[in-house]
Amino acid sequence: MQITIDLPESLAPYFQAQIATGQYSTASDYVQALVQADLAHKANLESKLLEALDFPATPMTPADWEHIRATVRQNLSQTNPNA
Repeated sequence: MQITIDLPESLAPYFQAQIATGQYSTASDYVQALVQADLAHKANLESKLLEALDFPATPMTPADWEHIRATVRQNLSQTNPNA
């Protein structure tokens, strides 16, 4: 299958830099890797959700919420260092 993808100008340099690393020989290889990573991520998430159904629910504690907030902050700082 052949598709055409339009990227915003702001994403083009990043896209080109990923290909320039040599990890991907073509733009197509990079897009394929992204799709495969997305499939793996969704499969992993689904697996974890199904696994969670096997455990009884427990009340959330203030420590639980703080752990969630800290994880979100860490994830945001890794994906957007300027945030």
